[in-house]
Amino acid sequence: MPRLLVVEGGAQPPISNDPVEDWVRPPVSRNDLEARVKALQQRFNSRRLPTIDSTGTLTFGRHSIVISNTQAELMRLLIERFGEVVYRIEFVQCLAIRTPALNRNSLDLHIMRLRRRLLPIDLAIRTVWGRGYMLAYAASAEAIIRNASGM
Repeated sequence: MPRLLVVEGGAQPPISNDPVEDWVRPPVSRNDLEARVKALQQRFNSRRLPTIDSTGTLTFGRHSIVISNTQAELMRLLIERFGEVVYRIEFVQCLAIRTPALNRNSLDLHIMRLRRRLLPIDLAIRTVWGRGYMLAYAASAEAIIRNASGM
């Protein structure tokens, strides 16, 4: 659990090696407080990874969803390389045995359905144009999209 400690003026600040703990002294500006909370949350999120079990139950944090066998195969690749690009050809090779006639449109359809299933658990699949897809935290994906569009 991320923690932000408020340390009184004359008190000694804590020494901690915990990456999800930080401290501030009052008075603290709202912008500084929000920045520290956001940084703590990002460090906390970077230490968490989704998991998928043999029954197709995808778990992330406190949430879990059940996905189809095909979606589970796709998710295994994405989880294995969390935050990195998984190339389209890798998805095709992974699903070749299960779906021999897999083409670009059917892969896109599988990804679209998987994206919808991920909405309640704060994960997002980003399209990396011309290459493939990347699994990220939903908040990170939204921030990247906002920054890219200049909002």
